[in-house]
Amino acid sequence: MTEFVEEVRSRVVRLLQMANTTDDRLRKQIIAYADATPEPPLMGADGIGTTGCPRCRRTMWQQRDTEGPVWVCAFCGHVEAVSTREHEGSEA
Repeated sequence: MTEFVEEVRSRVVRLLQMANTTDDRLRKQIIAYADATPEPPLMGADGIGTTGCPRCRRTMWQQRDTEGPVWVCAFCGHVEAVSTREHEGSEA
């Protein structure tokens, strides 16, 4: 089994444990929710990384994939690589 499968399984297990229910209908809804939603955004030293989506102008959250950090739009699903930006006035 791959690491990704283990991560997904552990997320579902955590959600089910938090719900603490034996109601089969509710448990199925929780599993469907976990399957349909992305992982929570990355939390860095400065908090959760966000930016504006160039397509729909809604919020993009910083996520991590196999090639490094990416921006993922919470509304339209647009994905783009995180580029390193220099701030104006900074010495390189």
